[in-house]
Amino acid sequence: MSNLGHAVYLLLLTLSWGAQGQNLTPRGMLQETSEKMRVSEDNVPKKEEDNIRSIWSTTISNCSCIREMAAIKRDLKEEINQRLALRAVLDTYVAELYELRTLFLSNTSRLTQAPNSQASASKASVAFSVKLSYNRELKPLDTVVFDTVLTNNGNAYDADSGKFTAPVSGTYILHATILSGYNTKVETAIIVNDKEVARIYSGAHDAHGSGSNAAVVDLRTGDSVWVRLLYQGGNHVHGYYSTFSGALIRPSE
Repeated sequence: MSNLGHAVYLLLLTLSWGAQGQNLTPRGMLQETSEKMRVSEDNVPKKEEDNIRSIWSTTISNCSCIREMAAIKRDLKEEINQRLALRAVLDTYVAELYELRTLFLSNTSRLTQAPNSQASASKASVAFSVKLSYNRELKPLDTVVFDTVLTNNGNAYDADSGKFTAPVSGTYILHATILSGYNTKVETAIIVNDKEVARIYSGAHDAHGSGSNAAVVDLRTGDSVWVRLLYQGGNHVHGYYSTFSGALIRPSE
């Protein structure tokens, strides 16, 4: 009989024993089978008996492998859980880094825009207002020097020369009021770079006469503006009531 035949024979014999109500473990079954084999030594050669014993030993060993596989499965499950927990922590760190990056870019943008904002503010604050604090006797083409400064945003008006110098290019409004002496007249003009842009007539009979004028002009950086006495009429400019002012309406783009 072949090895396979003996193995099948013994397996069927073992199942038959189990069917008879014996509660045997695999090891017990092997022992019982061995006893049966010893009873049947005349029918089963020694070599075949050793082969059958080897087959059953392998079967018993496979039972221990199942336990080892279960332990490995538990270890893998624990490893997976640890990796999932680590991933959750890493996701939290990544989210915090994105928040820090957004905050950094926002602060950088504000710092970059701050100088431009300050420059725009300085442009928007260009303005001056001055007045004459005493009576002046002038010659034709003399500059009316307004000595008292009320407002000088941008520091563009020079009280020593009586001239305003545009600090930035843009559209400006200019205004001047001149009061004449008693029972006299005087003519003045607002000048931009030696060019007359607005003429003022002041005079009255048996009284002081006040005259005013204004102009909206486009100035470039460095342009000069002042009030000049003209040839016509008198030469007396009355103080206290005579004023000169200007402001930037809109800077050039």
